[in-house]
Amino acid sequence: MEIIEIFWWNVDWHRKNKELTWQELAEENYTADISLSEVAAIAKILEIDDYAILFEEEY
Repeated sequence: MEIIEIFWWNVDWHRKNKELTWQELAEENYTADISLSEVAAIAKILEIDDYAILFEEEY
C-alpha cells in the first residue's frame, strides 16, 4: 500500500471514530496530493496531536 493510501485510510478511520462526515472534514477541499500543512489541518480537525499516526500502517 502506498503512503497516500495509508494516510487516507487512517483519516477515514479517525473520521468515523469522531463521527464526522467527509464534508465536515474537507472544509478546505483536500485532494489526493496533499501538503504537510493540509495534513496538519486535518489532524487538528480530528483532534490528533501527533499526525504521524496518520501514516502508520497496521499489519
